[in-house]
Amino acid sequence: MTRPAISEVKVATVGVTDLEASVAFYSGCFDYVEHGRGPISPEETAQLWGGATDLVGEAVVLGPAGGTTGLVRLVHYPESKPLYWGDYSRLQDLGHYALNIRVPEINAAMAAVAAHGGKTRSGPTHWTVTPDLSAWDSLSWDPDGILVDVFQLEPGPANPLADYDGRPTGLQTVCLHSANANASARFYAALGLRPLYDKLLERMEDFFHLPDGVGLHNINMMHPDRNDSGRVEIAQYVGFEGDDQRHLAVAGTAGILSLAFETTDLDATTVLLKAIGTETAGDEIEVDQVGFGRVRVRAWFGPDGERVEFFQRL
Repeated sequence: MTRPAISEVKVATVGVTDLEASVAFYSGCFDYVEHGRGPISPEETAQLWGGATDLVGEAVVLGPAGGTTGLVRLVHYPESKPLYWGDYSRLQDLGHYALNIRVPEINAAMAAVAAHGGKTRSGPTHWTVTPDLSAWDSLSWDPDGILVDVFQLEPGPANPLADYDGRPTGLQTVCLHSANANASARFYAALGLRPLYDKLLERMEDFFHLPDGVGLHNINMMHPDRNDSGRVEIAQYVGFEGDDQRHLAVAGTAGILSLAFETTDLDATTVLLKAIGTETAGDEIEVDQVGFGRVRVRAWFGPDGERVEFFQRL
């Protein structure tokens, strides 16, 4: 069996408690447009996101105009529960915890966040990632309290991220808290992603609201053919233990529920995932998905209990 071609992150599924407020936030702050809107099937709810089949929901897929990757799938169910991360006081817990979006100018973006129902957690802070890449970085909450990392990059001319059209991007990365950054990186490398950088960040306790002396092992994983969006950012707070959140990150709860990758061959992808010991999160289903059409799709658990989906268009 030939090795399947697996994409970068095509879409992140995000549970919200007020669909229209969340649409207004992401549209107003980042110029996102709707790529599709419609009902959620019971199979998607149960098999992909761990919810009950009697939940009736609606999905909206958002992203930059013309965007095909790094999209946001907002899912809403009546009587949705609040954010499973709570107030992020246990920021070290494991799983998907933040959406990262690149903007052309950080101060204007922060003003837009405040104007559209968001709140600031950490204001713009300048830090150096690599010798040819630095950033003005900020942390904000969306209307549900989901962490959104809004940043302005300063890449050198030879850096892979230097080619930029000056508009807010789709999801540059989705951040994942990991118990072991190296083990997590090996999992995503098996899917075909490669490290953009691998760095231990120190003296960032104030920005990340961490105890003194806790370092951040940060590995940014990119698709070799797509560095401008759909990356996975792995973060390990070294020596600061967290808990698996899979039992909380389910349909009907606010927060990042899953990342989805497109594959050219779902059967071969299944063989690959089983070969590297990946745990299944649900059965394979065939379904019409908002924004993507008819697909075969299955969800799995990554090394830190995060849900990852793989879909093949039909």
